[in-house]
Amino acid sequence: MLENVVIHVPHASLYIPEKYIPDYDLEVLGHEMLVMTDWYCNELFDCEAEMVNLKVSRLVCDVERFRDDKDESMSRMGMGLYYTHSSEMKPFRKHIAEKREEVARTFYDPHHAQLEAVVEKRLSDYGRCLIGDGHSFYPEPLPYEPDQQPNRPDICIGTDDYHTSPNMVYKMVNYLQDHNLSVKINSPFAGALVPMKYYRQDSRVQSVMIEINRGLYLEQGCEKSERFNEIQRIIKGMIEIMGAEVE
Repeated sequence: MLENVVIHVPHASLYIPEKYIPDYDLEVLGHEMLVMTDWYCNELFDCEAEMVNLKVSRLVCDVERFRDDKDESMSRMGMGLYYTHSSEMKPFRKHIAEKREEVARTFYDPHHAQLEAVVEKRLSDYGRCLIGDGHSFYPEPLPYEPDQQPNRPDICIGTDDYHTSPNMVYKMVNYLQDHNLSVKINSPFAGALVPMKYYRQDSRVQSVMIEINRGLYLEQGCEKSERFNEIQRIIKGMIEIMGAEVE
């Protein structure tokens, strides 16, 4: 049922290679790891579908950004693929052009090549592919976030006009509401990741971003709450609904 679904989890890792540690303000790094990591999303989104996840922290390389800073709006805040500023918009990592390019070549490029290859295989085998882009978000807006509205939903669904089926989103929303979860579309986060090879070029590649409010499954800080397994089951059921839409 989920053979043509790919789960993408880019922000769950805590790993920072030792060679890069001296580039950070260590007094700030711990806080950034706490608030910026998508804690346990590799577990929350684990299902029968193949998963592509980044093996290093987003604080090393954020593969959800455009590679070229000129194309990436968050780069103006020091939060392009190579973060130099924290979630509180303060410097916390040295900007070294050579290191940025090294990080891009070492982590960004191989990650996107892997994702593209996985999608291409699904298109070849099944004629269609759905990317489920799995994330979490902080219960309160962090200073760097463009959307500062305080009434955050339980689930945010991010869509793309070209690559996201409105019917699939409709079914996802109904399913989540049936489980007594509040849902917003493209708020507080918007969009859905598609490999550049297919972006706005091939509608057989569908994509939807799924953002989970951390308050649903975490205690204060980063400990799993008693609802973790329940939320995990709900997400799995939702992914099955998504998969049925692209069969």
